[in-house]
Amino acid sequence: MKQIQRHLLLLALGFVALLSFGQPQAAQAADKLKLLMDWAFQGQAGAFVNAVDNGYFTKQGLDVSIDRGYGSADAITKLASGAYDVAFGDINSMMEFNTKNPDKPQLIAVMMVFDRPPLSIMTFDTSIKTPRDLEGKKVVTSQGESNLRLFPLFAKLNGIDRSKVTFVNVQPQLRESLMMRGEGNAVTGFYYASYESFKALGADMPKLTTLMYADYGLKVYGNAVIVSKSLVDSKPDVIRRFNLALISSLRDTMKQPEVVAPLLKKRDPTIFESAETERFEIVNRDFIMTPYVKEHGFGDIDPARMEAGIAQVTEALDLPRKPKIDEVFTSQFLPPADQRKLP
Repeated sequence: MKQIQRHLLLLALGFVALLSFGQPQAAQAADKLKLLMDWAFQGQAGAFVNAVDNGYFTKQGLDVSIDRGYGSADAITKLASGAYDVAFGDINSMMEFNTKNPDKPQLIAVMMVFDRPPLSIMTFDTSIKTPRDLEGKKVVTSQGESNLRLFPLFAKLNGIDRSKVTFVNVQPQLRESLMMRGEGNAVTGFYYASYESFKALGADMPKLTTLMYADYGLKVYGNAVIVSKSLVDSKPDVIRRFNLALISSLRDTMKQPEVVAPLLKKRDPTIFESAETERFEIVNRDFIMTPYVKEHGFGDIDPARMEAGIAQVTEALDLPRKPKIDEVFTSQFLPPADQRKLP
């Protein structure tokens, strides 16, 4: 009798298995991530927005929401607070936060985006051709922004007497217009931001002179994908999938840059699509697709340069200690170099 009962039970189980065979399994819930940009939804955010809107993150099993930012320092503070899971921000500001807040959640960059930092001083004053020509001039800037905070290092490397340079602090959105009105001789700013602002104001662009910090001795890197070290420990595969999706989106948008501006305009109807397409192309050409990236692939760093950049930031921002490279950046979540090649 017991043998019959066991036989019937096995038949029943087999029948259930046959019914379920070939039926789709319940979809695994996507991993949710909150992403914070460094600034407004403009060209530099193109690949991120495209990855959200056109399914690149979804394909990697991620449910990513994206918000505009209000500067790297703010984005990094919010990331450390736990309000966001991922941020796109300045790696130098991240170093400063970590070293000056050792009791707070520590952050780390997991993919370099701006291999060349967009830090610059821009002017239409024909008497300014070199860094030392800034002596005796007024520079319109914004309190707390990276260009201003790293200016002492820029000055030291280029023999500028800082006491002879006057800074005029204004709101970021007013810098270029006030300079055009004659309230300064030059502005500090991220190149791609100030460039489009000047164009919108009708400036005579062929007369623009730009002093890029990277051309005058600064070894620092720029914006990166940044996460908390707790996410590194708890969900390493999520970070890998995020990076894969973003690389794929960046590669495709480089091939078809015209897809970016309409996506940005959905989030900010006030933008001009032509300006954001150009901004996106400037970012890719000047700050992402450097000779190093063309040779070694997107997303990684040159350790020797990073070491030099850390030393410069430690001095310029008066950090309480010099961070080690593996505290600042890790490449463990990047795909192999041949999968990080960009067009």
